[in-house]
Amino acid sequence: MKLAIIYTGGTISSEAQDGYLSPTDKTKSQLIKALDKDIKVESFQPYYILSEQLDGENITALIKCVGERLNENFDGIIITHGTDTLQYSAAALSIAFGASDIPIVFVSSNFILSDKRSNGLSNFICAVKFIREKIGGVFVSYKNAGGKPEFFTADSLLPHNPYSDKLAAVNKPFGYFEGEKFIQISQLPKLKSEGVFTLTKKSPVLWIRAHAGMRYPETAGYKAVLIESYHSGTLPTEDEDFIEFCEKSAIPIYVIGVGSEIPYESTKYYNQLNIVVLEKTSPIYAYISLWKRFQF
Repeated sequence: MKLAIIYTGGTISSEAQDGYLSPTDKTKSQLIKALDKDIKVESFQPYYILSEQLDGENITALIKCVGERLNENFDGIIITHGTDTLQYSAAALSIAFGASDIPIVFVSSNFILSDKRSNGLSNFICAVKFIREKIGGVFVSYKNAGGKPEFFTADSLLPHNPYSDKLAAVNKPFGYFEGEKFIQISQLPKLKSEGVFTLTKKSPVLWIRAHAGMRYPETAGYKAVLIESYHSGTLPTEDEDFIEFCEKSAIPIYVIGVGSEIPYESTKYYNQLNIVVLEKTSPIYAYISLWKRFQF
């Protein structure tokens, strides 16, 4: 088997240095040593950072790097990435290569590899096993504390909760490993591969999360607004400030988080306020999609 490993940094690539965690090349050998002898590896590094530093230029570099590897007869591609912004890069690659015949798998770690609590090596080993299953698409390999090694489709990932490294998705995970056996528990999403694309360094999308007592920012310099609703799909549509914000907005407003259950009365004003309801998906996937759409 021939693998491309794309290193981008993050906790899985970090060690403690002078009292802080930062990426180092030393960790790469720890991952390579875990591979079976029949696996040939080529390594690539479009950038090498702590993932909280991620911007559109980094995501673009990763998209281009993966696009090049897809034309080089690899059986699979593994991307090592930090957990803080894993979902953003995964969403972008899902848009670019979601229908790929070649497995593309993100691997991260909750702690540095030398820490006994780390799931990084397990995530990496399971990613290699998953690639042997020859299931095309873009995935994330991750073992939550106390759980099984699971695989999530890259379009479905939710933001982390504060203080938690638990990875969650809009729907069920795609599947998991029970020993050496992969068990699929949900269907693959019907995605297209839009191919290599470029993102601006900074996003043109103003992303707001609904919260009590909201005050509304100026939209100058932005090209679209994404509002993440309350869990029931609602927004404060009777609030005078919110109504004014919507009515005076010169750019389109989108809402994410609206489900398919019977809607609450407050949602009937969405059309009146020219709020576009997006289909059920991850807020991060929606954000990246709008970024791509409105950047020029």
